[in-house]
Amino acid sequence: MTTEEDWPVEQTWSMRNTHWHAYVEHTSLDHASPRQVRLERTPEEVLTSPAEVAAWLEINLRSATRPEETGKKRVKDERDFTDSNRVHASLASRGESIYTGVKGELTLAVEAVTPDECRTSHDGADVAPLKAGRRR
Repeated sequence: MTTEEDWPVEQTWSMRNTHWHAYVEHTSLDHASPRQVRLERTPEEVLTSPAEVAAWLEINLRSATRPEETGKKRVKDERDFTDSNRVHASLASRGESIYTGVKGELTLAVEAVTPDECRTSHDGADVAPLKAGRRR
């Protein structure tokens, strides 16, 4: 069985009109803020699709775990996040929140939010899509 078969992308998120508030916390997962506290804060990003959720998580995980550069020579990052992206997109497509990070250092939280739960105006728009320039 492939990852695509194990982790299908569904439409549940769309039927619930779900979007996601993305947060970075510089602490371990077991010391991270609870969902309700996190939702009181302004999110770092507002994500509007499972693909954006997977992309945001990859960008932040890749950045937090990139190989050390030696001298002035840049090391090409050839790590493959395909399986992680598929799992994250599948979970988000079900309208789920996702919590991950780097052990003991960083927590990435992507909170699934419906319009009834959302307390943020997103700069006057219902939901502001992820802007390419704001990706890490």
